[in-house]
Amino acid sequence: MNDEQHEGRTPKAGESTTAHRSRYAEIKRRERLEGAAKSVWLTYQLLRHRAERGSTEYEEFDQKRRHYVEVEKRVGSLTREEQDRILEEYPQLVARLEEEHGL
Repeated sequence: MNDEQHEGRTPKAGESTTAHRSRYAEIKRRERLEGAAKSVWLTYQLLRHRAERGSTEYEEFDQKRRHYVEVEKRVGSLTREEQDRILEEYPQLVARLEEEHGL
């Protein structure tokens, strides 16, 4: 008797549960990706707001904010490697920006 039969599930039910868990994990990953990108663009938006309008710093922060807004929009179309990099690097970027700018 296999584990699925022992637990009272048929193999098909076990496969369905596995598929649901896999889909759930992908949804949660997508949410984390979008959240990571959003936290970066929100940080740049705050920095832009604090900079003097029309200054080089203001324009730089605005350009970066727009870039990360676009990244957030297309995270689903990025390669798995690019997504992994976002999940690793973006939280570090936010932490660095917050420390550098006293946020």
